[in-house]
Amino acid sequence: MGCVLFSRPDHDVNLGYLFYYSKELVKLAEDLNHDSIDKQRKNASKKIILSVIEKKKPSLIIFNGHGSPSSICGHRNEEIISVEENPEDLKGSIVYSLSCSSALLLGPIAVDEGALSFIGYRFDFALGKDPNSEAAPRKDKIAKLFLEPSNILVKFLLNGNTVYKSVETARKKMKENVDYLSVTNDFPEASHYAPFLYGNYLGLIAHGDKETSFS
Repeated sequence: MGCVLFSRPDHDVNLGYLFYYSKELVKLAEDLNHDSIDKQRKNASKKIILSVIEKKKPSLIIFNGHGSPSSICGHRNEEIISVEENPEDLKGSIVYSLSCSSALLLGPIAVDEGALSFIGYRFDFALGKDPNSEAAPRKDKIAKLFLEPSNILVKFLLNGNTVYKSVETARKKMKENVDYLSVTNDFPEASHYAPFLYGNYLGLIAHGDKETSFS
């Protein structure tokens, strides 16, 4: 089966949520018998991630982390991939970047430099949270509405679906969650979160070959 690389820093509250939610994705990759490489916390460094990419040439790379229009970061916000330095390091891979706005500039440039597809967000990725649940992400019902669609996207990729189907399925779930937040009384100020999740919906984009799939 194909090789999938996870980069999972965990040095602040928001990344802690992403770290927790991506655990099931790492397990799924292992259960599907993919060659799964999980670089977490301090091992999500530039040196280690680039070494794995060079040696293993993963077909799928999942980045958690902070970012900018021109970069993806790892542990302690160290830039791993940037427009100025090394977009060509993503050559031959499908990339999903769960980081702010990295699909705006880095995404299309990475595809121009040989990435098969780059999935990410053109705008800042919003993560709604219940302040009373920050110490226990698994209990945070608001965060689940923001992160569940992202997990669905990766699950579809890991199961061999096309980039297009994976992204559209995630967007459909986002829209369902936006509609739910707009009308529910289950959470205080639930409707306040809806525009932020809708921003994720609008920002999610795939560059490159949308009919490619991971195998």
